[in-house]
Amino acid sequence: MLRLALICCACLYLASCDNDIPEPDKPVPTVNENANHPGIAEAARMEIPRLKEGTYDQFIVKRAKLRDNGNEMFVNFCMEYDQLKKATRWTAFRWDIDNTYDSNCGRTGSFTTDPDVPSQYRVGSGTFRGYQRGHMLASEDRQCSASANSQTFLMTNIHPQLGRFNGYDDNGSYVWVNAEGFVRKLYQGWTRANNATDTIYVVKGGTIDKSTQIMGYTSNNSTSGIIVPKYFYMAMLYKTGKSQTQGGYKAIALWIPHNEGNTTDGKSIAQKYAISIDKLEEYTGIDFFCNLPDHLEKVVEGSCNLAAWGWQ
Repeated sequence: MLRLALICCACLYLASCDNDIPEPDKPVPTVNENANHPGIAEAARMEIPRLKEGTYDQFIVKRAKLRDNGNEMFVNFCMEYDQLKKATRWTAFRWDIDNTYDSNCGRTGSFTTDPDVPSQYRVGSGTFRGYQRGHMLASEDRQCSASANSQTFLMTNIHPQLGRFNGYDDNGSYVWVNAEGFVRKLYQGWTRANNATDTIYVVKGGTIDKSTQIMGYTSNNSTSGIIVPKYFYMAMLYKTGKSQTQGGYKAIALWIPHNEGNTTDGKSIAQKYAISIDKLEEYTGIDFFCNLPDHLEKVVEGSCNLAAWGWQ
């Protein structure tokens, strides 16, 4: 009986040890404690920040034709619109081989109100008197179809910007246009090198939430005027289909004062204004790229590696 008992105990011990050995083909569980609620349509996309909870915040998804000669639709961009402030907190989109293919439809739109916003909270293009109408998703970044391009002219995709920030002079373009063009060319070069497998997830916006980050209003009356942000930012998460370093991801941000006025080239702008995503979250209070698994989010958002982005 003693021998039988010892044999039974040994079998139980071996069984318990076997259960502690991970199965070789079993995937490591991913943890994501701050992801957007899965029940909110499109909010699980990689480029979407964590949605702000509030009665008057509206998550807007814009879909457009991917090709002028086809019927396929795609998510052109998404926004979080603060209805009471009549201003967009952020605009999120992505660059990939589909929506950046070799095409040039030009500027097909005219500035107009957004029909997805309740009429009492809409902003018309005439409210920006004295300021330029600055795109967040640039017209030049949506040349894949006329319908996609025309949506970039919706006023929910626009912030008031100073001419010396968003415009041009005899020496070239100013800081915002330069930064946009620099990142665009960077992406185009990378995706060609990696057989068109790359994606950049982008979030752009102007600061509208903190009083210390508001330059003023388009009118002397803050009730009727529109917020003029004191800072503009770009948050970028890059996924390459070639390298698997950090899961194939890297991230960086630009934080640019709105009063900046120069025609410095894009590389110099990046060297001056590049920060980590973590730092941008500290400045804005926005949780960017919250849909990344936590172990990846912690690594890529804490880094500000200029060399990895070709900015040194």
